[in-house]
Amino acid sequence: MPRYETFGRLDTQMVSAGDTIFATMNNRLRPDQLQAGQVAYSQNGRMDIDGAWQQRKGIDFFGGNLTTSSESLVLPFYIYASKTISSATRSGTTVTVTTSSAHGFTTLTQVGIAGLTGTVSPIGNRTITVTGASTFTFTITGATGSETYSGSGTAGTGFLSGNNNAAYGSCLFSDPSDDNAEYIILALNDKAIAVSIPDGTATNIAYPGSLSISSPVKLLQAFKKIYIFRDGATALEWNGSFTGTPAFTKVPNGTRTQPVYLDGSNNTVIADGVVTLTQASHGFLVGDKIYVIDKGATDLVENGDGYTVSTVPTTGTLTFFAQVADHAATSVVMSRRISEGLGLTYMPAPAWGAYHQRRIIVPFRYTTSGTSGSEVITDRNVRDEILFSDVFDGDTYDQLQTDFKITAGIADYVQWVHPFTNDQALVFNRNSIHLINGLSGSLLDITINEVTREAGLVAQKSVVTIGNSIYFLSDNGVYATSFGELYNLRGAGMPLSNSIDPIIKRINPDYADKSVAIYHDNRYWIAVPLDTSSVNNALLVYNVLNQGWESIDVITQSGWDIANLISAGSESIKKLYAVNRFGGVHIIDGREDDIDLLALGAGVSASAYPVDSYVTTRQYNMGMTDRKKFQNFEIQVESSSTNASNATISVETENLDSNATIGTIAGYLNEVLPVSEDASIRGRIGNIRGYGIQMTVTPTQGRPKLRMTKINGVPAFNSLTQAT
Repeated sequence: MPRYETFGRLDTQMVSAGDTIFATMNNRLRPDQLQAGQVAYSQNGRMDIDGAWQQRKGIDFFGGNLTTSSESLVLPFYIYASKTISSATRSGTTVTVTTSSAHGFTTLTQVGIAGLTGTVSPIGNRTITVTGASTFTFTITGATGSETYSGSGTAGTGFLSGNNNAAYGSCLFSDPSDDNAEYIILALNDKAIAVSIPDGTATNIAYPGSLSISSPVKLLQAFKKIYIFRDGATALEWNGSFTGTPAFTKVPNGTRTQPVYLDGSNNTVIADGVVTLTQASHGFLVGDKIYVIDKGATDLVENGDGYTVSTVPTTGTLTFFAQVADHAATSVVMSRRISEGLGLTYMPAPAWGAYHQRRIIVPFRYTTSGTSGSEVITDRNVRDEILFSDVFDGDTYDQLQTDFKITAGIADYVQWVHPFTNDQALVFNRNSIHLINGLSGSLLDITINEVTREAGLVAQKSVVTIGNSIYFLSDNGVYATSFGELYNLRGAGMPLSNSIDPIIKRINPDYADKSVAIYHDNRYWIAVPLDTSSVNNALLVYNVLNQGWESIDVITQSGWDIANLISAGSESIKKLYAVNRFGGVHIIDGREDDIDLLALGAGVSASAYPVDSYVTTRQYNMGMTDRKKFQNFEIQVESSSTNASNATISVETENLDSNATIGTIAGYLNEVLPVSEDASIRGRIGNIRGYGIQMTVTPTQGRPKLRMTKINGVPAFNSLTQAT
């Protein structure tokens, strides 16, 4: 735009403002209070270290979505009046239904189909797509050919069935015997499935007997096993083997008795540092601890830290290493560790477990008694104690030596234990935080110190370690605190989420405990339920490199949620996987284009949806409080390396308030911005008057990158009367 090179003393000089870098989002302060590099709002965007804002990459469907002949009824569901089906046909996987009158159904809700007969049965609950007032469609996964259904069919409210209808928990499993084998384990109703990261194939892992899961569970990999923790019920474990028929079993349960002595005559031989014990049905496994009670004539250490079983050649023999002299067959008394006081117990039916220093840490809320397989779980009515397993032994817990009370009877309860350093862990209560020291040894010298009662943990799975800091969601927002700053949480701690506090206040308090978080790609990602949602429908993204929040990722399609976040990829750059409540696994930022490929229901194939993004700049007032006439603008934009780009450009002014769309990229260039091309776009604003002005760029095609904004104007309307 032309402008004067010199001005007379009576001339009104043009003023300019803009940004050449976009780094963080701040929607707490007024937009005219923001600093250069801050934007007022970023939806579905990324702000990388090159200082540009760009629409995020699309989400890609990976696999694992529940596939059933029909769908189990899921909540929420709609009450529909039953409608007579006048015709129903199938072409491939798509069934088209026509009702005799207007049905009143809604897309992506479940409808119960009954009374139709055909080669591939359509009967059951089906998630539909409405195509007309009296027509709708649904899919039957795997169906081929075509047919016309017969019978007196009806469509209406869904009905109960026994099919898998949800994934109640998930975790990452890394096969320790294969450096390229990683799986996402999904706990379904009547089985678990392992979804292979390298190729997306799924393997069923059975539950024991007729056991089923119908409420949320926590999963953990420890000791080469996967544990499923069921609050108030015996935990399940799987040994990680895919040979034969993979299956979970119950962990040892019932009343734990003191171990018997292994004291057979001449039961021990020592040769070249290898100790061989021969004792029928000894019951030890590789990695178990074995203790010497009476060393006999050998040089073995009595009542020490024990020895680790190295091999178990048969059910009647085992070996371990000891740096002692050779010895011919002699009698040695050995045993598992014998407890003091209250005795040993099996894993006490915990709701969750954490792995640290070769031990599993669980809440000690229940006791297990009775006989194995007919266990009795009793609630202790205690919510502030934790219990540590033996080293390398998730089945053995000492009720005296490894039971710790975190609080002294105050109104609080343990939410989570998070490993911090080799020797320390943080215990997050609902209303307080505590630090445990002394975890690297025998646990005899543990100390527990209260950090604060002014911040607690809302969501168990929001706790993440990034460098030397711990990030977590509290009632006041997201905190990030290092060890040296832990005690600063007392009273004066400033939440990390301070700059997006209006968004934090939209988190549904009734379901905030479902929030999940992870560290991936130099970002802290936390999925939360916003507004009235009961599931995590938004993803808040904090850029650790930029030291600020860069986006709120939202998908408005019904059925989208994030039940868990998993970072995986053993031999390649790790990808971020989002698991939804239907067991669908999606890759966040997994596509190069502007399309989200989403599976939004049980048994529903993935469909394409455009990414809905925009960025609104800070408010430019040119450093003065006068009203201005905003005359023209300039932006610099660039297309991605794979997609041509287009976007709508609009402005919003304050005092006077107005909104105006001023054009599109294609409109100014007479074409969409080609792949890998950049452009400087200039245009008129039209002398819109106001105190300050913001610019909003809304991508409509591709993933345009915004690199610079500039707005020119002149001070105007200096009268003391109100402008209209």
